[in-house]
Amino acid sequence: MSKVFFSLILVFTFIGSVQAQDSTRTGIKYGFLPLLSFNTDDGVYLGGEVQIYDYGAMLPFDSYTRVNATYRTNGAFGLYMYRDQVRTFGTDVRTGMDVLLSQNFGNYFFGDTEEIEFSQARFDTSKFYSFKSFRAASGISTRFPISFGEGISRFDLKTGLILVYESPWDLAEGSFMQQQKFTGYDGAFLSLMELGLVLERRNNEFVAQRGYKIDVGTKVAPPLISTNVTAENYFIFVGFLPVLEYKGRSLTLASKFALKNTVGDTPYWFLPSLSGSDNIRGVYYRRFSSDNAISYSLEARTWLIPIKYKNINLGLNFFIDGGRVFKNDDWGGILSDHIHSLGLGGVMSIFTPDFILKYEMGFSEIGTGVYLGTGYSF
Repeated sequence: MSKVFFSLILVFTFIGSVQAQDSTRTGIKYGFLPLLSFNTDDGVYLGGEVQIYDYGAMLPFDSYTRVNATYRTNGAFGLYMYRDQVRTFGTDVRTGMDVLLSQNFGNYFFGDTEEIEFSQARFDTSKFYSFKSFRAASGISTRFPISFGEGISRFDLKTGLILVYESPWDLAEGSFMQQQKFTGYDGAFLSLMELGLVLERRNNEFVAQRGYKIDVGTKVAPPLISTNVTAENYFIFVGFLPVLEYKGRSLTLASKFALKNTVGDTPYWFLPSLSGSDNIRGVYYRRFSSDNAISYSLEARTWLIPIKYKNINLGLNFFIDGGRVFKNDDWGGILSDHIHSLGLGGVMSIFTPDFILKYEMGFSEIGTGVYLGTGYSF
């Protein structure tokens, strides 16, 4: 099944051309997502997200800003801010900047799952794998154009600097993290220097219906300015093929393929993993992790019901995800023992075609996952 799935994804690799953006993408648009919930374990959960699109005269926009904040009355919190400027100081250099602060009271890690056996019973009935953690990160990336094409099409040299610190704390005596003392269990700081290439051929960055994007590069944490010497090499491809479009209704096939490889003395939180909305939806957060991770997705996306009020559009998506993790000495088994999931979801665009609210459910042999948030998974 895995080999067939790879073939389906590669069909989309160089299909499609760039189209002009929607006429509603003008001026400054805002998107909002407020969140409020309660449970007896964590108390009140407050959160929200704001996205600001300044379309201006540039494609895909002059600037894009995203702010996400969450807080639980038990003391857990998260703050994420991102800014993307297409023209930096009037030049063709594109710059992205982000900042993250989080305190997580429900973090967990199962180790290198190619080496260590996972106990489902302990996960279900105890806090053996659980720990609290604090994370602070900031980064800046720059894309220097090598060439331009039509619309948002461009080929860039990418450079970046990412500073990340994460530390577990309040480790319970006898817990998995306290027993194993994984790399980074007492805190780790990485100064990651990034170098890569970006080939952009999508017709839109948020709701692409045609084209593809290739992102390839490496991130290196050198000695002296990092507590651990490690590196990540990555290749990410996303492709989009329009199948049907009629009077505001459309069907698009979207695909994603990603391969991440790490070498060196890698903190547990920097190991490639499979889980969550990034790859295999329906698998626990960080359920599988090792030196390498390969993942792929094929998704059918539909827009069915256009509503003129606030530029609302309603749609559905159906997907299949797959992948596996493996050790650096096990590249021969890259196509065996893959995990797969199936799922579906509902989406709604509001305020601007680019602000997407989603609700997805993924079903795998491991379990079921529910994902609520903004934007398509890829």
